[in-house]
Amino acid sequence: MAEAVAETLAAGDCLIAEAGPGAGKTAAYLVPLLLAGRRAVISTHSRNLQDQLFHRDLPVIGKALGRPVKVRMLKGRANYLCRYRLARTAESAAELDSAERAELELVRAWAELTVSGDLADCEGLAENALLWGRMTSTRDNCLGRECPDFDSCYVFRARDRAARADIVIVNHHVLMAHLQLKTAGADGLLPKFDCVVVDEAHALPEVARDSFALSLSTRQIADALKDIQREALASGRWPDIEETHSALDKAVRDLRLACPRGAGELDWTPDMLRAEISLLEFAIQELIECCRDEADEEPGALQHAAEGLEELRARLDRMCRLLKQLSPARCSAAADDFGEARADGQERTGGVRAGWIRTTRGGMSLNLTPVDIAEDFQRLAAETEAAWIFSSATLSMDGDLDHYARRLGLEGPKELIVESPYDYRRNTRLFVPQGLPLPGADAQGYTRAVLDAALPLAEAADGRAFLLFTSYRALDEARDCLSCDPKWKARFVAQGDGKPRNLLLEEFRRRGDALLLGTRSFWQGVDVRGPGLVLVVIDRLPFESPGNPVYRARQQAVRAQGGDPFNQISLPEAVLALKQGAGRLVRGENDAGVVMICDQRLLTKAYGRRFLASLPPMPLIRSAGEALEFMARIADGQFAEAV
Repeated sequence: MAEAVAETLAAGDCLIAEAGPGAGKTAAYLVPLLLAGRRAVISTHSRNLQDQLFHRDLPVIGKALGRPVKVRMLKGRANYLCRYRLARTAESAAELDSAERAELELVRAWAELTVSGDLADCEGLAENALLWGRMTSTRDNCLGRECPDFDSCYVFRARDRAARADIVIVNHHVLMAHLQLKTAGADGLLPKFDCVVVDEAHALPEVARDSFALSLSTRQIADALKDIQREALASGRWPDIEETHSALDKAVRDLRLACPRGAGELDWTPDMLRAEISLLEFAIQELIECCRDEADEEPGALQHAAEGLEELRARLDRMCRLLKQLSPARCSAAADDFGEARADGQERTGGVRAGWIRTTRGGMSLNLTPVDIAEDFQRLAAETEAAWIFSSATLSMDGDLDHYARRLGLEGPKELIVESPYDYRRNTRLFVPQGLPLPGADAQGYTRAVLDAALPLAEAADGRAFLLFTSYRALDEARDCLSCDPKWKARFVAQGDGKPRNLLLEEFRRRGDALLLGTRSFWQGVDVRGPGLVLVVIDRLPFESPGNPVYRARQQAVRAQGGDPFNQISLPEAVLALKQGAGRLVRGENDAGVVMICDQRLLTKAYGRRFLASLPPMPLIRSAGEALEFMARIADGQFAEAV
């Protein structure tokens, strides 16, 4: 792989390299990168890998090669403290509840000491902290050079340091934001580079799809309203804008009330919410004009807050114009505008799109999402004039990388698959239990059957198990069942209990005998090495839900072109997702255990062979007794050298 990377760097080409766990893919791209002396961007999906690259891999390999380089890590602006917004939040501390005030005091004390401003370094502040959004800026509400704290702004400091680095480590969201800014003629977020390494590349297509999407949420408008109210109160202008402010607040609430109750996703067609959106647009424009009138007398932060609302209004207007071009069947193949205008004033094309609405208990969002991103991504990548390296442990289906290349529009890339050196045949088993029902109409009964089959193994393993589900509904059903089980009610941690993922993992590792219940976000980017994890249970094959509006639109687009949605979309993406989930078990050379897949279709359907051929070479067993025997061998120390 290192040789393939070196050749790609020299030629300025594109390489897709799948390297199984333990193959050493990080060293395989870092060594030739450092030896070539190229200026590079390394993009990852997880914060853990960013930290590993920055604090361990690059310093160690650079020293070993005698090629130390200047490395910087650049995160999205939502990760950095905004001093201006922190001060405004402190001024309105009386509005906060006790938990929020405790968070505020924690951050204020930390702000006196921090150099980077990276809130991840604020010990004790959770990833889902209530005040996180009020202490950071967005592109819409950032004051830029007009901010009184601009000279000490952590965001711009981080970007300035990155501009002088040899290697910049970012996440996929920052990479996509940079590419889009450069295409629009702006300065971008990153320095000019010779090479882009996309690690954890399996996650890039969906991140890219999100970056090309347009979205507007009631939460964004509510945040803009809070900013305007805060600045109007500070400047004494509140009495003059209060009435129009209240009118917009009511229009936002009316929009949410016009949507179905509860959480979910549904198609957004041109006829839906037309009256409510029209009233919302009118109320936004009224408040903008009212703020401008007041700002004309005394320009300042109120004017900028109104400009942030203007950005949201322009986005809503554009989304409504685009929505009119969509058919009631959710999408259209019209090649019209779907993105920012280019520097030359020409609109770029985006092809088929899906209009959809997401509702939550207290809010909703309007969304327009591209169905196929290949053309747009390829154009952005080509404009960098850089070599591209895409690397992950899960990119191929049955030894074929074509599906991944097609998703990103990569034409004629070099391809390489490096097998894992781990001894799966000796140290692991793939258990598909007999007698379980097929996933079907009786969802709750199916989840109960999965638990009945899995818990004896979990007991033999003394916990130390991941139970991975394809939906929150199944996870909630499992949580309810385990809460009523005397053996397990105090021995499991579950996603959705209010704790962020990192804290759930920390608790799982610390307890050493627990079950961890997770959905899709726990299928990738999660590492528990050694004997702390010896069982991974997957409830069913991870086919995308047919209720996903974007997925339905993608299927429709494939059918319209005479293709087969199942074989072109559903099956390849389910295979890659299953590889990710099963890959949670073996993270190091000395790991051992059982992957239990409870879906009988793995063996009864013809397409099951594609899944099996794509998984690591784990011996297949069907007998619960054989699975328990293997788990007992691990517990008895027969795999002592393995665990």
